[in-house]
This record gives sequence, structure tokens and C-alpha cells, in this order.
Amino acid sequence: MNSRNSKTNGRLEFLNARLDQVRMSPAERDRAKAELARAEAVVEFVFAIGQGASRLLHKRLLRPVRRMAATFG
Repeated sequence: MNSRNSKTNGRLEFLNARLDQVRMSPAERDRAKAELARAEAVVEFVFAIGQGASRLLHKRLLRPVRRMAATFG
């Protein structure tokens, strides 16, 4: 994610450190870390879709409406 929008890197490091402290097998620990990474990727994807939709809405809808409103005074 963008560093200006999220602090997930610090949180992810914290969660990975906490997972290292929990008593579990190495395979379970690897699986848990993979699930965290997968969840973060999904969140980044959804965030990117939202940003893209916002840009598209702004370009295709708001700009023409503002121009038309400025034309009519």
C-alpha cells in the first residue's frame, strides 16, 4: 500500500513478531504468515479498485458537470 495511506508494514512486522512468540509448529507458523500476506494483498487490491473508481468518477462525471455549470453561470 501507499506509505501515506497506510502503516501496514509496521503492523505486519508486529504481527509476524507475535506469531514467532506463539507456540506452534513451523508449518503452522508459515501458513499463518502466508495468510497474513494474502490478506494484505487483498486489502491492497480493494484499496486500488476504490482509488481507480474514485478517479474514474471524478474524470467522467464531476469534470463535465462542473464545466456545464460554469457555462450556464
